[in-house]
Amino acid sequence: MSTAHFLHAIVHQVVTHTVMVTVRQNWAAGQVDGEGTTPVGTIRIDTRTMTVPTLKVGLGDGSAWRGVLAMVTLGGDHILTGTDHLLFLLILLLPAPLAVTGRRRHSLVGARSALGRIGRITLAFTAGHSVALAVTALGRLDIPGWPVEAFIATSILIGAIHAIRPLFPGKEALVAGFFGLGHGMAFSFVLAEMHLSTGQLATSLLGFNLGIELVQLLLVCLALPSLLVPARLRVQPALRLTGAVLTGTAAVGWPADRLGLPNPVARAADGAGFHTTLLLAALTAAALAATVWTGRRRLSGGLKPLGA
Repeated sequence: MSTAHFLHAIVHQVVTHTVMVTVRQNWAAGQVDGEGTTPVGTIRIDTRTMTVPTLKVGLGDGSAWRGVLAMVTLGGDHILTGTDHLLFLLILLLPAPLAVTGRRRHSLVGARSALGRIGRITLAFTAGHSVALAVTALGRLDIPGWPVEAFIATSILIGAIHAIRPLFPGKEALVAGFFGLGHGMAFSFVLAEMHLSTGQLATSLLGFNLGIELVQLLLVCLALPSLLVPARLRVQPALRLTGAVLTGTAAVGWPADRLGLPNPVARAADGAGFHTTLLLAALTAAALAATVWTGRRRLSGGLKPLGA
């Protein structure tokens, strides 16, 4: 029985019943997140004729542009609130300003080399999740959620271990691209839930991915000073170890939560994604502080040029 026939039967059985009809998703009007609803009318019996008048739903004017723009915003929000995606990328970038010497120990590299590594890792991760997102979404592949979640958690844990003791020195970009495939599959779940038509899906995919990349680029740029400057400080090993341990702990807590074992670690890690304003403010403040500190050290002659 269709929804319309079901509602028609209810109204006929209970003549005083009134059905409020709302729309949760209207792609052309830019309503894509499903969080809000738009009332479009009511269904009730006409007591004079004892019939149920047909409800004509008019969703108003819309356009493909509004739909794509809404998808760009949705993609940006998703990467900004997706703690797991951000942690994976940042934990791989954390040791980027360092080179591996004998016995797999870290030593400082120049800023140009560090920037090159950061760029390659970010680009590889982007390529990996973009390809997987396109293939999974356009192919409408029905992939279970828990293996993807477990794969993502594993990628974060491996990245955290690598930040402490290098597992794949010089191959971070390849690893980022490989694990990016799993992250792209997770991104595709958002599009799958929307049940878009083929034409809407293609343009939505472009907009959604563009939003992801724009916010990801913003976050990496904000994190750059905080990645480069602490690498030149004596406390760098302690900071790197702390970041890796916290990230690894979250990676362990997530799989248990996804498998039906709620735990405070997973709740805390997921909750961090809801404080996006605080995250951006912290990254901005850290970037400004690192930039000011570098400038003062250069003026005092106590810091070699970052390009050395």
